Amino acid sequence: MVANAVDVERVGTFMLNCECVHGKKIIWRRFQRRLQVHSAICVQQLQASALCLCFFLSFLSLLSAPTTMVVKLLQHEHGKGRVRMLKVTRTPEKHSVIQLEAEVLLEGAPAASAYYDGDNGQVLPTDSVKNTVWVLAKKHEFASLEDFGVILAKHFVTKHPDIINMAKVKLFETPWERIVVPDSKGKTRPHHHAFVSASPGFSTAYVVARKSAYGAPEVMVQGGVDGLKVLKTTQSSFVDFFRDEYTTLPDVPDRLVSTCVTSTWNYTPDAIGGDFVSKTAEIKNVLFETFAGPADVGVPSPAVQYTLYKMGEAVLERCPYVKDIKITMPNIHNNPIDLSRFGCKNIHPHGEVFLPTDEPHGIISATMVRSASKL
Repeated sequence: MVANAVDVERVGTFMLNCECVHGKKIIWRRFQRRLQVHSAICVQQLQASALCLCFFLSFLSLLSAPTTMVVKLLQHEHGKGRVRMLKVTRTPEKHSVIQLEAEVLLEGAPAASAYYDGDNGQVLPTDSVKNTVWVLAKKHEFASLEDFGVILAKHFVTKHPDIINMAKVKLFETPWERIVVPDSKGKTRPHHHAFVSASPGFSTAYVVARKSAYGAPEVMVQGGVDGLKVLKTTQSSFVDFFRDEYTTLPDVPDRLVSTCVTSTWNYTPDAIGGDFVSKTAEIKNVLFETFAGPADVGVPSPAVQYTLYKMGEAVLERCPYVKDIKITMPNIHNNPIDLSRFGCKNIHPHGEVFLPTDEPHGIISATMVRSASKL
């Protein structure tokens, strides 16, 4: 260590004073002790300064280093969609067909390795999911989408419990119905093996199976219908609604009402395994009856919202196997065409010739459930 001028001066003065009053050995020993103490103090000061410098340089390196972000998976699933299939069941009495489109999504914690590390060892290929749909359709007999959905969902969580915790199956039907024609003896009846595209609408199903610690998987079944196009030419109105500065719609005391009903409902647990075909048919009939009213007099509809609620209410009252129901009814407009410039006089104040439009259209939707107490 190199001492500065002040240090040298202090040491020299100390030695001079010591020479005047002490012997040489005593002077030398005291000088050594004084020098050791002074050196230790200087070393401590240098160490403290070096430590502060290290902290400062570390702080600068943190400021200049790129930020490291940790990203984790919040949820993940994989599967196959748009898997189409038509199954023919042949018996001597008749042939039956069911055509559907499937979407199967699988969830399982082990598959996270494919996202984090690119390790596919715990991932069932989506192509295998597609093949499973076809193979199980071949091996099993089923009469409804719900039945087949339960078969599919249960298969994945029971066949591969180590890598699959949950299977979610959506099914969409392409309906066919038998052509009704005279038979070889002249009697009119449904054909043995000829079909025509059925209407209105088509059935849907959504089945979820979760792996359970108690053995059999937990299963939730949801039925549904889509594409039910319905129309009323009278007894529909929309008046006395809220208005702001951008409202141009006039009161309409009588109008055409047209919509395309989409509805889904959750079955109660004790309904699973029953006759889903007849249950779906019953629910559709309730929806139609409530929308239309009695065949000869109909039923007034002050708003699509009111009719929608009454339809859901009727299903919950008449179908105890339904836990809750959601109905969506877009308001598809039919605008009257003014033909007065062609010399045509409108007989009805709201017109006889209309222009159907599908966009933009209103969207009305609600989910209904039984109340715990009477209102």
